[in-house]
Amino acid sequence: MRQALQTLIELAQIDEELLVLELSRGDLPKRVEQLKTELQRQQEKSDALHASVETSQQQKRLQEGELAELKEKLKKYQQQLFQVKNNKEYDAITLEIEQAESNAETLEFNNLELDERIEASKVQLQSLQEELEHRRQELAVGEEQLHKVLSRTAEQEALLKQKRQRFLNVLNVQIYSQYERIRRGRGGSAVAYLANGACSACSSRIPPQRGMEIRMMNHLYVCEVCGRILVWVPDKEVAGQEK
Repeated sequence: MRQALQTLIELAQIDEELLVLELSRGDLPKRVEQLKTELQRQQEKSDALHASVETSQQQKRLQEGELAELKEKLKKYQQQLFQVKNNKEYDAITLEIEQAESNAETLEFNNLELDERIEASKVQLQSLQEELEHRRQELAVGEEQLHKVLSRTAEQEALLKQKRQRFLNVLNVQIYSQYERIRRGRGGSAVAYLANGACSACSSRIPPQRGMEIRMMNHLYVCEVCGRILVWVPDKEVAGQEK
């Protein structure tokens, strides 16, 4: 168990260094991801609006075709009026004319509405395109900054991860699982040290008998207050006493 706890101590030190590297990047990674999400959402909105404009324009072309056909029919009906032989034929043609004029009026009104809708959508599209361009530029700057930060720490991070993997290869699976569970729940810090009779993480007092057991390093103990794994490193305790 002593060897396992020693490995755990070294693993915790590596994870602390990795956490420092992660914190050195600030909120850049999160900001870049947010920008990508926003850019994708706005692009989808722009695509949908563009498709709506095309649909409206297609609908308008169809209605213009129908309107042209109706106007041709009206010309024919007007000519037929001069050829009617009785009131029945006159009434029938007049009814056709009225129906054609009503349909033509409806189509013209619909086309006006489509024109307004298309124009409003184009204005909105223009605004979206400007916003998209702004987001693209903002994302490019963010990605460049993130790349510079990652480049500075990439080699160090890779070495730490290689070293971390070597420790994982020899560490007991159950102990590692417990360590990871605590680390996720405690903001990346799963190990605390016995220092001056107290937990180095939360400063809670450790009973003397338990402190002696922790110093023996032959059993895994956790702090009853913060839940971290308690270990003993002589240098840490001396530092705690001096403090």
